[in-house]
Amino acid sequence: MPDLSLPAALRIIESALSGTRSGPDRRIAVCVVDAGGHPLAMLREPDAAPLLAHIAEAKARTCILYGKPTKTVMEWADETPNWFHGVREVALARSGLPLTASKGGVIVRDAEGTVIGAVGVAGEAGEYDEAFAMAGIDSAGFVADAG
Repeated sequence: MPDLSLPAALRIIESALSGTRSGPDRRIAVCVVDAGGHPLAMLREPDAAPLLAHIAEAKARTCILYGKPTKTVMEWADETPNWFHGVREVALARSGLPLTASKGGVIVRDAEGTVIGAVGVAGEAGEYDEAFAMAGIDSAGFVADAG
C-alpha cells in the first residue's frame, strides 16, 4: 500500500468535497495531514467561512496528536471535561493547535493498520463531516478509522 502522498491527499479532498450537503448553502473545508501531523493539502470551498480551514486542520491534527479519531476525543471530553481541558491546554502549548472534540477528524490507516495520516472536515454537522472524511479516505484506497 502506498504512503499518503500529495496525489492521494488531493483524491481524498476531492471525494470529501463531493459529498451531499444538508443544505444548499453549506460549505466545507478539508485538511489532510501526514503521520506527523503536518498538512499535505487543504482546500476551503468558496464562500466557506475562513475559520473552517483552521478547524479542519485542528481536527486532523487532533487525530495524530492524541492517536484517536475526534469522535472518541469528543466522547472522552463529555465524560471527563476537566481531563480534556488540561490535555487541550497542553496540546495548544506544545503544538499551536488545541485538541478538537467534535466529529469530523478521521485517522487514515494503510492495509496493515498503520497510521499514515488523518483527515479533518469542518463546516457541516459532525456526522456529515465524519462521513465526508471517511468517503474521501475510502476513495483513495486507505482504511478510515472514525472510532
